[in-house]
Amino acid sequence: MSRIKVVWTGEGTYPYVTGGVSTWADILMHELRNIDFILIPIQMHPYVKLKFDIPPNVADIINVPLWGTEEPIEYIRQIEFSKIYEAKVKTQMEHNTQRLKPIILLILDHIFRKKDDLDAVGDAIYEFYEYFHIYDYYETFRSEEIWKIYRNYILDHYKNIKEDIPTVFDMVEGLRYLYRFFISLLPKLPEAPIYHSSAAAFCGLSCIVAKKKFNSKFLLTEHGVYIREQYLSASRNQMPIRTKEFMMGLITLVSKLNFHFADIISPVCNYNSRWEIQWGVKKEKIHTIHNGIDTLKFRHINIEKKEDRAIVVMVARIDPLKDIETFIKTAEIVSKKIPNVLFKLYGPIVDKKYFHYCQKLVNELNIEKNFIFAGSTNSPQNAYNEGDVVMLTSISEAFPFVVIEAMACEKVVISSDVGGTKEVLDGYGYVIKPKDYQEFADKVIYILNNPDIAKEMGIEAREFILNGFTVEDMVENYSFIYKDLYNKYLQNEGVKWKQVAIAKI
Repeated sequence: MSRIKVVWTGEGTYPYVTGGVSTWADILMHELRNIDFILIPIQMHPYVKLKFDIPPNVADIINVPLWGTEEPIEYIRQIEFSKIYEAKVKTQMEHNTQRLKPIILLILDHIFRKKDDLDAVGDAIYEFYEYFHIYDYYETFRSEEIWKIYRNYILDHYKNIKEDIPTVFDMVEGLRYLYRFFISLLPKLPEAPIYHSSAAAFCGLSCIVAKKKFNSKFLLTEHGVYIREQYLSASRNQMPIRTKEFMMGLITLVSKLNFHFADIISPVCNYNSRWEIQWGVKKEKIHTIHNGIDTLKFRHINIEKKEDRAIVVMVARIDPLKDIETFIKTAEIVSKKIPNVLFKLYGPIVDKKYFHYCQKLVNELNIEKNFIFAGSTNSPQNAYNEGDVVMLTSISEAFPFVVIEAMACEKVVISSDVGGTKEVLDGYGYVIKPKDYQEFADKVIYILNNPDIAKEMGIEAREFILNGFTVEDMVENYSFIYKDLYNKYLQNEGVKWKQVAIAKI
């Protein structure tokens, strides 16, 4: 029996941050026990703590902090300072930064959409990787030569534009983005037949390098559509227009590179595939694998209520993408019809400024007795079962675990129509236009006033989840793709074809 090695990479998720992507990754690591994983998590900074128990089949974790470091290479490769010093001296003595000039110019041409040659950019990314395993990253990017190459390009690009010309701040920010985000290319990549990225983001660059260096196969799983979420985030961000233009050009390029070089793209819902096709992905490359859950853990449980009142639950981090204000406004409308109702929000505070805004909104609407910020929970199954109704008001999702977990607990779910929610909820709950708090309220009131209908809908919802959305379903699909990619890798390597047998879990 052969064991397959898979290098998994993610961005701001497993194993240091909780959430849907991390839950998915944790299930894969634990359930695919006959596969050896190496993790390359990209982090905001190096001062993070594990949030999950790492299974024994995870052989190594190569951490890649993008921020919070003076010498990023020290945290990523964990090498002696003497080696870092030697690379610095070599960089200073040889003055070889001109070797990077065509690479930087090519990347800038694609950021500003002057060229469209993703194969050439892939080669450039690989050259970037090789260069920074000889020369020092910090010394190179902070050199006067690199600044001049970058600055002269920007000034030439905008020379005929009279309005909103880039400021020094815009130019410095743009180079800073390149410096920070390309830190993702610094780890010494392990040789493995399969590289698996959890987003079409900077974490996927390692997969592209491995494909060129080792002929590795590249599997891309899209949870949220990364490029869509970045556009949504940019629309709310008040950064200067030229800084925003540069950042979105870079993010668009990186997403397109992921789509172009991935051998298989496995979105977690069919909704995502529409975006992927829009960005040029061929349909035959796409194989949807829905998320799966533990239906023994997520099931109906009788929770004894402390108070005799109707409860509406939402489990979501406090973040603008979750549109908590719609949940709050729904509570205000429902409380006028059902005065004793309680809306409970379970979830961590991700955006403190947004949290304070939500607190203020609760006070302004005078619903302090009807709304509770309940904080994080380690037992979401108990939270769902505590509610008479479960809501989700997000303005952006892929295929949310919250919906299928609550359905498995036999709860009526009322969710905004985002991502692949309709693929699982339509006919077994309610799908509402995002931000339509009046429609949310109408459906909540209807369900709370009709408990028999709610019970029947909940039973049917669980039956639907049991037929296609279990952990076993999801794991079997990924196991099949891993085996298929591994066999193709062996063929590409000139090894006599053989069928890989992985014990059924």
